[in-house]
Amino acid sequence: MKTRLYVRVLALWLALLGLTAPSHVFASLPPDDHVGIHFFTGTWNELLAEAKKQKKPVFVDVYTTWCGPCKLMAKQAFPDKAVGDLFNANFISYQIDAEKGEGIEVAKKYNVTAYPTSLFVSADGDLIQRTVGYGGIKGLVDEANKAIEAARTAKPIALWDKEFANGKRDADFLKTYLAQRAQLGLPNGDALDAYLLAAPEADLTTPAGLELISGNLTTTNSKGFDWLLDGIKANQGQRTSAPAVQKAVMAVSQLLARDERKATSEAEMERVIANRMKLTQKLGMKGPAGTTATDGMWLNFYKRTKNVPKYREFATKSAQPLMAVSADSLKTRNDEAYQRFLTQTQSLPDSVKKTANFKRYADQMKNGATQQTAQALNSLAWGYFETLTDPADLNQALAWSGRSLELNRSAASLDTYAQLLGKLGRKPEAIKYEEEALALAKKTGEDAADYEKTLAALKQ
Repeated sequence: MKTRLYVRVLALWLALLGLTAPSHVFASLPPDDHVGIHFFTGTWNELLAEAKKQKKPVFVDVYTTWCGPCKLMAKQAFPDKAVGDLFNANFISYQIDAEKGEGIEVAKKYNVTAYPTSLFVSADGDLIQRTVGYGGIKGLVDEANKAIEAARTAKPIALWDKEFANGKRDADFLKTYLAQRAQLGLPNGDALDAYLLAAPEADLTTPAGLELISGNLTTTNSKGFDWLLDGIKANQGQRTSAPAVQKAVMAVSQLLARDERKATSEAEMERVIANRMKLTQKLGMKGPAGTTATDGMWLNFYKRTKNVPKYREFATKSAQPLMAVSADSLKTRNDEAYQRFLTQTQSLPDSVKKTANFKRYADQMKNGATQQTAQALNSLAWGYFETLTDPADLNQALAWSGRSLELNRSAASLDTYAQLLGKLGRKPEAIKYEEEALALAKKTGEDAADYEKTLAALKQ
């Protein structure tokens, strides 16, 4: 209270002298009746200067305007008295929009990709701790207490980075360094490559080695990917290693999917495809036939990169066998798949087989090949609807969609057919099929909101 009174008296004297104090001089002072966290309102550099002045670490709420959990945290936790008392006593707190102004650079600097992200940093801007998401008031308080302790006792990540940059490469240091950066959500590609060179080979294929590599791998285009595949293969079939193997396989699959999404050139896609084939071949994993799977990846790539000629080429190539398959062939495949299903589930107890979910899945398996073919054709047709405008392309998609309807008259297939008709200017027909899609969605308990919106748009 005395500090607040002193600053306000100072402001009065400055005003009488015709002078103005910088706004950030008062930014750290909450009003007398303030409850909850008080947020500093200056620039980023002014924030760090204030933190140095008060000898406190900084809490940064990195948010976006569209983020629901961000709004919930701001409404529920920040005005809470206990939260405010803890944060105001131990941090200089700050809020920044990751998509505006200085927030863009701050989010980039601290590798923020999900929201809300709570950053705890030193007065020098070094990261102490981060939390992604909102875990309620208790979760926020727990994270704050951890950050308070870490600020007092932990070795700043900047010092770890400096030692690594200066060439420190012993395995024990690198192992701890990887753990420190992973805990802060920082990328670890270079440090992992260094660890793979420094660590004994025997350590890399243990369950602990698998977890270390899979937890720090950032891309499949690295030495770590090959080491991870070797480690997974070495531990397959061992009961004690099963959790580590499962995590590693999941990590590899996620990385392959991410590398595929990030690929912007054909050369990058070639590497992704080669790595995916390496995974399936080395580990004996089953999946779609090689050419079919590869064509699907190229199809998605050319659609995403808007290479229309190539997209059209691979879509046509994918559709040809689907359009050509006969009803007799589909029936044979349905029967074979259903018999395999019965054999595989024969040992399940009757209590499981009597459940609604099991019965529903069994019914689907009776017609599985037909449904898969219909869904694949519907997906191709919808891709054309989203991507292309040439009437010839849209009519081709309409043929695929029509065949999909013949095989499986679902609400989704009816909707695709209706929207293609609408894009071709055939509104009366489009409305008829969209009305059928809406009625079927309601009958089967699907969410009908999108169908209602589409129907309303077609009727305008």
